[in-house]
Amino acid sequence: ELIRPLLRGLMLDEQRHYDHPQLSEEQIEHDIATAPGPRFTGENIILAARAAGKVVGLCWCVLFNPGTGLEAEVAEVYVEAAFRSQGIGGRLLREAVQLFRQRNVTFAAVWTRENNPQAVRLYEEAGFRRTEQLVLTWLPLPGR
Repeated sequence: ELIRPLLRGLMLDEQRHYDHPQLSEEQIEHDIATAPGPRFTGENIILAARAAGKVVGLCWCVLFNPGTGLEAEVAEVYVEAAFRSQGIGGRLLREAVQLFRQRNVTFAAVWTRENNPQAVRLYEEAGFRRTEQLVLTWLPLPGR
């Protein structure tokens, strides 16, 4: 109960910084009616593409609810080299986005390297957009 006002303020203040549908105060109240639990679980869904009698591509999706609505991540997309440039990756990503819509995902993300223009193009063609959000990472490297 003590954190609810802070969650409300956070959600109201932060959403205006992003170009996505804004939640009403009533929607936010509904979402924070119960405090986030100490744990949450997720779901792995792997979409596969077949050709020549075998699986030649995959799109690994992770769905989870941290307590603020169902979120998703495209963890990996991979197509065997001999089957690239045939639209397989794009079809897999369109299927992933359809899954996200069916499951009422409130936020989805995909991570890639800036120096991987093929992947960036593929994700943007599937509807993912660059955001103004800065992503910082922490890796457990020796000496850190």
